[in-house]
Amino acid sequence: MRQISILLGFLLLFSNFLFAVSDKELAVSINLAGKQRMLIQKMTKEALLIHANLDKKDNINNLKNSSQLFDKTLKGLREGDKSLNLVPVKEESIQKQLEVVDKLWQPFYKEIKSILSGDAKESSYEFLEKNNMNLLKEMNKAVGLYTLQNKQSSKLKLANDINLAGKQRMLTQRMAKDLLAITNNLDKEAHIKDFKKARELFSETLKGLKNGDKKLNLVGTKLPKIVAQLDVVSKEWKEAQPLLDNALKGKDEEKAITKLDNILVEMNKAVTLYTQSVNRQKQRLQFASILNSFMNKNKVLKKRVNLSGKQRMLVQRMTKLSLLISSNINPKSNKEKLVKFSKLYDKTLNGFKNGDKDLDCTPTKDKEVLKQIELVEKQWKPFYENIKVIIDGKDKDKKALSYLVSNNEKLLKASNDLVKLYEKSNKSDNYLEKAKVHIVNVAGRQRMLSQKMTKEKLLFIQGKKEYKDKLKNTIKLFDDSLNALINGDEKQHIIKPTNKKIKAQLDKVAKIWAKLKPLYEKEEPTPQELAIIIKENPILLSEMNKMVEMAEVAREY
Repeated sequence: MRQISILLGFLLLFSNFLFAVSDKELAVSINLAGKQRMLIQKMTKEALLIHANLDKKDNINNLKNSSQLFDKTLKGLREGDKSLNLVPVKEESIQKQLEVVDKLWQPFYKEIKSILSGDAKESSYEFLEKNNMNLLKEMNKAVGLYTLQNKQSSKLKLANDINLAGKQRMLTQRMAKDLLAITNNLDKEAHIKDFKKARELFSETLKGLKNGDKKLNLVGTKLPKIVAQLDVVSKEWKEAQPLLDNALKGKDEEKAITKLDNILVEMNKAVTLYTQSVNRQKQRLQFASILNSFMNKNKVLKKRVNLSGKQRMLVQRMTKLSLLISSNINPKSNKEKLVKFSKLYDKTLNGFKNGDKDLDCTPTKDKEVLKQIELVEKQWKPFYENIKVIIDGKDKDKKALSYLVSNNEKLLKASNDLVKLYEKSNKSDNYLEKAKVHIVNVAGRQRMLSQKMTKEKLLFIQGKKEYKDKLKNTIKLFDDSLNALINGDEKQHIIKPTNKKIKAQLDKVAKIWAKLKPLYEKEEPTPQELAIIIKENPILLSEMNKMVEMAEVAREY
């Protein structure tokens, strides 16, 4: 009888897990379908900026990225897309509506491609202007059909903590690489920006690894050994801050880089503790024999997540070492390290495909993973050849170094995509969270509205007076919806948030909006005020998008 009870308990737990996965997939579909509305307006806005010859090069690139993302997401909503975590909802009404959207999208996309190619006529811009609202309307209908499913839950992937802990190692080297690139005046502004981004992410992730972070899907830990080691990393990281500040000013670069290397060593110890102790975390499950069998199956996966995560760090470390050598900083020892780590990257990459006993790495049979490994290999081969040129001391004209600086981010992305594919297959743990579907829908719509306002503002400024009332309505809808998200609105079925992080994020959005709202409302803004709108609008979009992501994964809204 006791065995039957245990089995029934496990089956109940397992069935809940299945429902959680299904609900999470629905939340992702609502989020991305909602984001499509924003993209329609964003694309139209970017086309208008191109037409007005404002930051033309950047906006051509933005329009390319936006349109490709829309197209990819639309296909993913209809057919599924693993890279977007999209599973097609088979509901007939949804599929029919997505077909309607696709029929409108194809001619819309055709005109966008004409603009991107530089062959666009005035009619291309006019087509987007006249047809974007109809496309938006039909996409909005699709979002409404998704929300009718009205399910609420989410899941957390256990491998995510290992993944992000491993990513911290890469970030130490990425920061060091950026400092060297800045010192060598190689695309200085971009590397300063990248450095600041990596620095902020390292701090945010370090806190999340210990205390949990819903935005990053980090559970956090109370295991004494890991907590103690994370405290060591935190102490080192705190000591590093004045060195990093000085390095950005052209001082103490070597000290800062050395400190980052020390943090790498300590962070690597933490990763090792994660991989050693994660199998002992039963997380309140008492079904020992079933759980142990399940965890053993996932041991191989955790090893792959760990090793593939380390590869990202190695990409940055090799680039950093190459820059050190080029700067004639400890060239002998750094060449030895470059030899060591480039061989390790190569050995590990081969181990993913063919297995490696030294690395305790078994070969994979997953076709999607194997395909990604081949993509990494394709980028790694010329990267490795240029590393060898530097090791051999033959990079007199610095062409090899230039190649590494220009291509390391591509290799890093390919390596990171491999981590994601490994992580996606993890089934070792789950937890239930509430997915506030209606709030995700309304908050997601705000992203679209932020782009719609700018588009309408540009059209109105260009003399299209019919957009005056449209803009006024859009501003009001954004303002009303933001107030509802902040204060709650019973009529709209929006509850007032209690989650501190979501409240803080909404306050951040409200502050940006308070600055932009009067500029949107002003009938004849100055060129300087228009420049502020164009500059600040993407920030508003970015911060609003963060709020959507928080609402999607939050345990409590």
